[in-house]
Amino acid sequence: MDVQYPLVQFDLRRDDFVVWLRWVSLEQPPSPQAPPSQGMRVELQLNRNTVLGPSIVYRRELEHAPVYLRSNRPRVHDVLRAASARGLVDVQLIIHGSIANAPYASLFHVRDYDGQAIDTRPIEATPMLQVQPSTPGDRWHVAGQANVRVRIELSGAPIHLRVVR
Repeated sequence: MDVQYPLVQFDLRRDDFVVWLRWVSLEQPPSPQAPPSQGMRVELQLNRNTVLGPSIVYRRELEHAPVYLRSNRPRVHDVLRAASARGLVDVQLIIHGSIANAPYASLFHVRDYDGQAIDTRPIEATPMLQVQPSTPGDRWHVAGQANVRVRIELSGAPIHLRVVR
C-alpha cells in the first residue's frame, strides 16, 4: 500500500497561512464570571512548531465580523525549509473557547495576501482545515483541533536582507 498525501505548493515569496475566526452562535447566555473576557485561543503548528499564536481573540472583536490572523511568515519559512528534505508537513490547528458551541476556525493557504496581521476582508476559497468544537450549553469551555499531513513543494527564495557595514 502506498499512502498519498495532498500536495501543497508553497511560494516562499508570496504565500501565507491565514486563520479565519468567528462565532457561530451569538446568543447571550449569562457568563459565570465576566462576559467581556469570553474569547478563544488559537494556535497553528507546522511539524509541532508554532507559527501562529497562541493568540487570544475576544468575543467582542468577533461579534460583528470574522477576524483573520496571518501566520508568522519568517517562522513558516524556517519550518517549511527544514521539512522540505523529508517532503512532508504535519499541519495542526488548535482552538480553545470559553463558551459552548461558539468558536469556529478555518485555515487557508493564500497567495499575495495584502492584508495586515489582523484583517476582516473575506477570503473566497475552501479552507485546508476547519474546526468547530461542540459541547452542551451548560459547559463553559470547549477545545478542538484539526490535523492534516501534506506533501510540500517549495518555490521562490525568501527575501533576505544583507547587512552592509
